[in-house]
Amino acid sequence: MKASVLIVTYNQEAVIGQTVESVLTQVTDFDYEIVIAEDCSSDHTRAIVCEYRDRFPDRIRLLLREQNLGLMRNLPQSFLECRGQYVACLDGDDYWTSPHKLQSQVDFLDAHPDCSICFHNALMVWDDAAQPPVLHSPPGRRPTYTVDELLTHDFISTSAAVVRNHLVREFPSWFTSLPVPDWPFFVLHAMHGKIGYLDEDWSVYRQGEAGAYCRLAQEKRMEQNVNIIRVYRDALGPEWRSLLTNALHSRCLRLALYYRQLGNKRRAKEFARFAVRESGPSPLHTWRAALKVFMYMHLPGLAGLIARHRGACQAEAPVEPAHQNDARSTLAEHCAH
Repeated sequence: MKASVLIVTYNQEAVIGQTVESVLTQVTDFDYEIVIAEDCSSDHTRAIVCEYRDRFPDRIRLLLREQNLGLMRNLPQSFLECRGQYVACLDGDDYWTSPHKLQSQVDFLDAHPDCSICFHNALMVWDDAAQPPVLHSPPGRRPTYTVDELLTHDFISTSAAVVRNHLVREFPSWFTSLPVPDWPFFVLHAMHGKIGYLDEDWSVYRQGEAGAYCRLAQEKRMEQNVNIIRVYRDALGPEWRSLLTNALHSRCLRLALYYRQLGNKRRAKEFARFAVRESGPSPLHTWRAALKVFMYMHLPGLAGLIARHRGACQAEAPVEPAHQNDARSTLAEHCAH
């Protein structure tokens, strides 16, 4: 079996049909299976996927959970049951927009044996249409990335990725302690090879209501990502500790500035303290971090001038890098209007 398409779904009766149809329309020169992991939905999702299985028994294989596992357990368990040489991931509420997506990514991985992941851009679409669609990846993305970059920034949309199978055969205990499975899932695969990028938007990444997303998602995601990176630092080997400590310091400082801008002084002070605490183990690291945090919080003009003078504005300033893939800056502009 050349490829498996893994669809993990729960209570998505309104959209799961479009998801499955977008896979059935794929045009390939190889055989592939569609593995649907239905997590004991309380709506009609199970009936819908069973109907698709009955219509396409040679293509669709169902994993029908007897009780709800939750995404953090359902995804890894279902992934390990995929039989393809490659596994394409597809959330049950997203869908693909090109019939050549699967063929193109499999061809890429065949031609690049040093890559463990291939991903592309995705179009973020809001259910209430209150906000225009936004590309998940900003312009200027490079053709390849490494695990170092993925450890510090989550830039892969789940339904845009294909991974090389059989590189990860078990999931560590810390995996299920995290709030989301996709970022650590791709980190574990990126430890076995490079990450290739195709500059195409071949999938739609559904969002909830734009108003709620704009009000709540930015701080929730930023704080959630701080906690995820902290787990990475504590769980992975010492070779990653310095990289992840720097990432924690930067993200905490970014959150302090974010909350200061919102006028939330309590949260701003809290994350300013975190930024100092997460700066490193030595007193010198702590002293330098405290000085840096003070300048960014109270003397932002001076901090920017020093950073530019050192020629290291991108490395030092608490701003998302150009290859950050959650489109926060673009979303912020939309939410401001």
